[in-house]
Amino acid sequence: MHAHNAKLCIQLGCGLGKNAFVFEGNVGDIVSASDNPIFWAPDKKCRPMTKEEIKETVDCFGRAAKRVLDAEGDAIEIHAHVGYLLDQFMTPAWNRRIDEYGGTFENRMRFITEVYEAIRQVVGKQFPILVRMVSDHDYVGGRGSEESIKIVQYLERLGVDALDIDLGCYEDRKWITPTHFAGESCMADGAAEIKKAVKIPVLNAGNHTPDSALRTVEDGKADIILMGRPLLADPDVPNKLMQGVPEDVRPCLFCNECTGRSAMGLYIRCAINAQAAAESDYQLHKAEKPKNIVVIGGGPAGLESARVAAERGHKVALFEKDEELGGQLIPASAPSFKHHIKAFLEYEKTQLQKSNVTIRLGKSIDENAPELKDADCIMVALGADPIMPLIKGIDGQNVVEVTASHAAPELVKGERIVVAGGGLSGCDAAIELAMEGKKVTIVEMQDTIAADVTKLDNRNWLLKKLGDYNVNILTGHTVVEFNDKSAIVKAPDGSLKTLEADTIITAFGMSSRKELTDRICDKYPITAISIGDGNKIGQILGAVRGGFFAGWSV
Repeated sequence: MHAHNAKLCIQLGCGLGKNAFVFEGNVGDIVSASDNPIFWAPDKKCRPMTKEEIKETVDCFGRAAKRVLDAEGDAIEIHAHVGYLLDQFMTPAWNRRIDEYGGTFENRMRFITEVYEAIRQVVGKQFPILVRMVSDHDYVGGRGSEESIKIVQYLERLGVDALDIDLGCYEDRKWITPTHFAGESCMADGAAEIKKAVKIPVLNAGNHTPDSALRTVEDGKADIILMGRPLLADPDVPNKLMQGVPEDVRPCLFCNECTGRSAMGLYIRCAINAQAAAESDYQLHKAEKPKNIVVIGGGPAGLESARVAAERGHKVALFEKDEELGGQLIPASAPSFKHHIKAFLEYEKTQLQKSNVTIRLGKSIDENAPELKDADCIMVALGADPIMPLIKGIDGQNVVEVTASHAAPELVKGERIVVAGGGLSGCDAAIELAMEGKKVTIVEMQDTIAADVTKLDNRNWLLKKLGDYNVNILTGHTVVEFNDKSAIVKAPDGSLKTLEADTIITAFGMSSRKELTDRICDKYPITAISIGDGNKIGQILGAVRGGFFAGWSV
């Protein structure tokens, strides 16, 4: 890092405390300031740390600081964040001790004070020590900004050199890794409150884009901006900005594919950057013998395969039957809170233009198209079509398929909207319409809304937004019939309900355009490969990864 004129700050933490993951046999090893319920097993309680364990932990921080110096680190950050162990000692809601580590403010600060002093004794007076903490836990009973201001002013007097500030705790996980629903620079206001109270620098993370990061600093809300997920989407963000090519920055979607996987014990990957955490494995070397490549379909899989193949030096022609590139990215980016998907689409278009990919819009390709005869490789990315089940009245004038509702919002008329289908696309459409002031009801046949949203942080935000905008949710209900004034649904007990509706939006999922895909692949079994939804229905990650590896492997 020093060879590249970069600085290294190493974060030191002593564990999650009550938020530790529960594995077989380890419940008795989970400690906290007091006997707090274990977050992942609330019917069980932590064991309060003993004073001997606290002393040993403080000594560990000192030994760790020595290793930071040995590693030629330039700064240390103490992790006292989002309700982890040190934070549990600092916060009255979790610290009910009656010894010298609990009770008064000074006692609750004793643990982190001893940690700081152990580190300072090793690194000396001139070595920067930061503390990472939240300004507000944002849940009833947690620590608010008033108490946090008292803490940061204490830390400043203690000698801490800078503060790394954001929001949240596990009790309300929406701030742990905030999604697109939270907006850009979503925790900057929390940092701003702290910055007003201290003279030392304040750092801030949370859904920053390059533009919003600049605004945050210019507005005086923070001094230094931190980015994590955006640097997985594109590790070269700073270099590209310094080189004056912001259009080449691959924009983070804040979809939490990366953090959601790591929380499940899986290796990190990015929805739009297949090389993330595997850059050395999947380098884009120039091909020894450039080939003629035809890409059929301008959705996410087709765009990415064309981009990667062209970057490797192949001659690429992309054919799209519609008059616009994007495929499912277009309706997916329609909700205002998903504008980052639109930015990603623009990124892909820009890269194709810069790499001289031949693009033919409004051009349908089937197995008999002459353009396929001389291709060395055919990448079939035909995408998918909406599923339209045999429901009486589904062809009515007031029934609009969800992607069509995004493409032509004028089709959505009136104030009473019923969304048939409670997957992610149906929920997104419901939230967008509810934000416009419409009265929206979601009908979902499963017992759970948004069953395809499996990541906890994403799910929390989605449910929060549905609640914030008073979207009515009927799970376990099956659509029976549509008419020009209502949707008729069957309740779990078998009874029928009539839901008045000016417009009905169907969101029953998608099905692959498999027939044409198979015809092309059958005619060109050696050169053709199916990618994206034409191969298997998925989300952006599957389409982009499939496209990347198709282009990388040629």
